[in-house]
Amino acid sequence: MTERGQVPHPGRPNGRVALGLLLVGLGRPAGFAQFGGTVDAFLASLAPLLGFLIVLCGALAWTGHWLMALTFFLVLVCDLLAPAVIADLFCRLWHRREHWARYANVLNCTPWLFIALFMLLMPLAASCVSAGLNPAMAAAGVMAALGLYGMWFNWFAARYVLHLSRTRALLVTLAVILGTALILQVPVTLSELAGMKPASAALQAFGAGK
Repeated sequence: MTERGQVPHPGRPNGRVALGLLLVGLGRPAGFAQFGGTVDAFLASLAPLLGFLIVLCGALAWTGHWLMALTFFLVLVCDLLAPAVIADLFCRLWHRREHWARYANVLNCTPWLFIALFMLLMPLAASCVSAGLNPAMAAAGVMAALGLYGMWFNWFAARYVLHLSRTRALLVTLAVILGTALILQVPVTLSELAGMKPASAALQAFGAGK
């Protein structure tokens, strides 16, 4: 049996990703063994996310906003690929390259974990609003909880999948989060320089398409 804090080396995936997400979501490092540790597993986890982005941006393009759809597609693709690329730099620096595919695979699967967490938090937030809490504060609380959990989860994955010290895992976490945010600003800034406001334009486009 795999002990807490130990993760088998890449190349021994068993495909039980849902179980893996449940275990690591509860703080059990052994859950990472459920994720594939090969490049093929990484690509397989990336495929459904890219498919979703294509459908989403295609729906926006269908309304006639092709340039806006392209901007969103670039933003979302950067959001998907930037963490894996940034982590690869640290894996090469600290000789953890053999663990990179599993780590990138975990990052690709985490949106499903956050969707589940969001669904759990919403009834709690609704109960708080019913008890008299300001809706804006309830929404802010949900977003803060998701943000803090996201930082912890990124650190947790870097710590146990890449086999790093606590300090190095924190450096990877900060680099991935801040680096991704910085990279995302490139297509957003270019679109704004072109006179577009991505968020408001997208809402107007989908509203016009109804």
